[in-house]
Amino acid sequence: MKQILKIGLDSAAPFPLHSDYNSSVFEGFEVDMIRAVAEVLNLELHYEVSLWKTILEKLYKGELDMICSAVTMTTSRQMILEFSKPYLQFQLCAVVNGGDGLTDLDSFKNKKIGIRTATEAEKYVMAQFPGNATVHTDTNDELYKKLLAHKIDVLIDDSPIVGGFLAKHQTLQIGMFMPGTESEYAIAMKKGDLALKHQINETLDLLRQNGVYDLIHDKWFNSIKLV
Repeated sequence: MKQILKIGLDSAAPFPLHSDYNSSVFEGFEVDMIRAVAEVLNLELHYEVSLWKTILEKLYKGELDMICSAVTMTTSRQMILEFSKPYLQFQLCAVVNGGDGLTDLDSFKNKKIGIRTATEAEKYVMAQFPGNATVHTDTNDELYKKLLAHKIDVLIDDSPIVGGFLAKHQTLQIGMFMPGTESEYAIAMKKGDLALKHQINETLDLLRQNGVYDLIHDKWFNSIKLV
């Protein structure tokens, strides 16, 4: 009998990391990666979809085994959660409507900035641009719709997710990558769950060695600029 792994997913699906679990096709980089991990470890995957802040709380309480849903590994999060080895490097970047150029941080003066609630992008914007008007949304779709409707001047988001939206909306473009925001995604687990962390890390190493990781990476990020 296979061991069941309970995985938390952000209901605001961060494609191409993963699509909406409840849509007709559930797919993405993390979907392929965790399926490959489960195949090696003979695990059965059960997904739970909820708001970002809810799945973080459930993982902290031990109601989930892991979150594999564009989790940025940070020093503060490492104090309360276990993390696998990182599996994707990226940067924050600013997205604008075509023609609205950005050259440096001074270009953000008087601009209304959109960000998702409870994200590292939100923390960055609040620290870097304390004087700017900001708009906070719970979902990616809502955030990008506001930019397309010119209700905000610029949004700041993770480059993999930006790449997914730029593929759908040709009028949007990356204004600039935000300096000093080099980051990494990793699988988050309950603090102290070292046995699972060890299993996941060994399997991620194996997937890199046997070429499976590169195949999955190239499938989803071949035309997306991450850093």
